[in-house]
Amino acid sequence: MAKPDQSPRPLALIVSRSPSDPELAAALRDDLHELLQFLRMRVESPNGTAALAKAAASHRGPVLLAFSDVAALPADCAEGALELLEELDVVVGPCPDGSVYLLGLAEGLDQPLIEMLVQAALQPEGLAACVSLLEESGLEAAALPPWFRLGTDKELSFAQSLMRLSLLSEDGDSDFIADRVRIWFEKRARS
Repeated sequence: MAKPDQSPRPLALIVSRSPSDPELAAALRDDLHELLQFLRMRVESPNGTAALAKAAASHRGPVLLAFSDVAALPADCAEGALELLEELDVVVGPCPDGSVYLLGLAEGLDQPLIEMLVQAALQPEGLAACVSLLEESGLEAAALPPWFRLGTDKELSFAQSLMRLSLLSEDGDSDFIADRVRIWFEKRARS
């Protein structure tokens, strides 16, 4: 009889950074939560930077911090981050606007450093702030492919176009995993 794997499931922490529309914010958060659970991660949404850092530091295993204003986070990015964390300390998912959409942390980072990384990632220019902090700390890090967040009307338009294109593609349902965001766009178009 095979022994069950004793390693803990990776932890995903949803970091609140929501657009102004409460219905869109809820759709984004729920889609993100569903995707991370689909990837067999334990998902939590602690409130506040200190609570996020404490949860991340106390977890035995890798931790992904996923930001709640990211539409249709690619599963490949989350899985790739977990793979990279087997050898590196930190993985950063950059956005074209200079912010961060995902922050991966290896096991063993201390709580104050995690808290500083979360605070840096939450800044408007979170990518530059994280890079500076990583350089100062001497941690080994890598970058994921860029993705977007819904911080502006332009990014909202991009997300809507991406959704429409994914529906036309052969693998549309697996390319853009954001059913609640799709429904939000459909309601918005009817208004």
